[in-house]
Amino acid sequence: MPSHAEKNQTEIENYYHIIDPEGRLSENEKAEEERKVLENMPACFPAALRYVMTRFGFTQEALAFASKVSESTIGRYRNGKVESFSEKNVVALCVAMHLPPWLSFALIAKAGFSLAATREQLAHLMILNCMYMRSIDEVNEYLRERGNASLSRETAQDCRAS
Repeated sequence: MPSHAEKNQTEIENYYHIIDPEGRLSENEKAEEERKVLENMPACFPAALRYVMTRFGFTQEALAFASKVSESTIGRYRNGKVESFSEKNVVALCVAMHLPPWLSFALIAKAGFSLAATREQLAHLMILNCMYMRSIDEVNEYLRERGNASLSRETAQDCRAS
């Protein structure tokens, strides 16, 4: 069984996995990469979503499968073809990409959301802080067990058919 220190190290590695997948950067280099990612992220959500997906190698098809948000919905989000974004879908996209909290919160803010007002938003906040390395199925199960609605309702098969 891993020690507390080993668990903490794993959590730290998970936090920076998106900018340092090989674990080779110094703490200063990690901070600089984090700053660059946030500084270069476009101000509007559609462009920010495209930026994150491109920067970290996510295709629309793979993200649809992992998030259980339809490929067509992701396409509309990326192209700004909707007037507003679903908070659940945006949280599902962040979880599916395993974005660390600092990046999830930046993307969510660009979609026009702040989390903490409702019971559901508090659950989303906890997921983004503590469960961002889990699968969407694990997250949805966690939500259902606590009486909350799932982030995404579509099945993986539905996403492939989109």
